[in-house]
Amino acid sequence: MLRSFLFILALLGLSALPAFADDARPAGYIMAYELKGLDAEKGTVVVRNGTELAPKLLMPLYDDDAVFIRDQASKITLSLAKEGNLVVSGKVMRKDIAGEMTSGDDGFSIIEQIAGILAGDSDDDSFSVLVSKGGDELKAPVAVRGRNFLLREGAPVHVAWMGGEAPFSVRIDQGQGGQAVQQDAREIEIPIAEISGSKFAVIVTDVRKKKLRISFEFRKAAPKVPDKVKARENRGEVAATWLAGQQNGAWRIEALRKLRALPEDEATTELIAALEKGWLPR
Repeated sequence: MLRSFLFILALLGLSALPAFADDARPAGYIMAYELKGLDAEKGTVVVRNGTELAPKLLMPLYDDDAVFIRDQASKITLSLAKEGNLVVSGKVMRKDIAGEMTSGDDGFSIIEQIAGILAGDSDDDSFSVLVSKGGDELKAPVAVRGRNFLLREGAPVHVAWMGGEAPFSVRIDQGQGGQAVQQDAREIEIPIAEISGSKFAVIVTDVRKKKLRISFEFRKAAPKVPDKVKARENRGEVAATWLAGQQNGAWRIEALRKLRALPEDEATTELIAALEKGWLPR
């Protein structure tokens, strides 16, 4: 039954793919995309022979194509024959496509992956096409509504938000106003050395005058990590995750700073991604 379903899906999918050249094989396909903000669709494109094309699910990608993400809150998941699955996002905003699929790595195998996800035969949950047209409220999934606690020492504070309509006016408020910066990006880095008081806030205002206020407070010390947690930790991931859940998540941004300071690996990257989406350890 599943085999028949896969075959029908393959026929439907391949018949919907745009013609390119009779002798050209794709280098891969767009497996998913998540576009955020009013400008996301026009800011996220596939460039082919000088022409900008809107991304589509199962869109084939060919040698010499380029995939651009101009809206930093958006991302596209690609499946490339020579490189496997990869995500183009705000940190890697351009991907140049190269190569072609071999005869044994055709479009059916790509569609079979998607069918497996739909049928529940895969652990991969990246199959999604989510487009936000804008008009949604500004929100920072990592931040709590009250005070977010930080330590004075350490790396700069990275604050990211979702929704709203660019451009944004971003202001650091230490109780005496502050100079606003205009930007399209949905993130900002705040050097700790530039904050003189014990409390401050990041105020984001979008072009529609919708506001987001994220409040911070410096503490002299973080909550003491229990010995039983320390005994379980590998390189600091477990301790940082424990810290993120303290006081209803008020230490979550500080925990992210600790995670980002660790050598990058799969576990650290997945924890950072989970916390950035608003996940709260329990």
